[in-house]
Amino acid sequence: MQLNAGVFDVWVFRRRAAVVEFLLLHTAIAKANRYFNGGRFWQIPSNPVQPGESITAAIDRLLNRFGLRAKTIWAGEHAYLIYNRRFEEMQAIGVYAAEVAEGSVILDPAEHAEFAWLPYQSCLDRVHYRGLKDGLRSVHEYITGVEAPAPELCLYAADQAASAPSEPAVDCPAAPRGPSPDH
Repeated sequence: MQLNAGVFDVWVFRRRAAVVEFLLLHTAIAKANRYFNGGRFWQIPSNPVQPGESITAAIDRLLNRFGLRAKTIWAGEHAYLIYNRRFEEMQAIGVYAAEVAEGSVILDPAEHAEFAWLPYQSCLDRVHYRGLKDGLRSVHEYITGVEAPAPELCLYAADQAASAPSEPAVDCPAAPRGPSPDH
């Protein structure tokens, strides 16, 4: 059996007043029937990194599929192993976080039936896989649940001059996202 170490999860979040909300996606019925014996569940954006692609470019590519754009991208300080029955392989999944601005979420109806923006505890209550729960706890502990996230975890920050004065300062230099096979 192969181990695919090039897979990542992204806890996408936005700040609304004093509340941080995370994006959850509910699997479509057709996807659940095709790959998961009819089991539907809440999940987060996830994808493999393409050969030669940086992690920030891969996250950007994934977010673009949902009509979203990252303001910041963070290393989530967590990884986990699963057997993915859809791809019939073991996967080592790195966890990341991406803050996005307000915007409409675009869903692929073959993949996801609905989405929700939920606060931390509601997300913990709604997801039931350990890897997702532990990844969210790590993102909350190091990035969204602290006043000043550790700057060494910030992988990318958009133009900070465009940030609203009410947003927390991010000590992360703007950096090129690196090569992407799609560009």
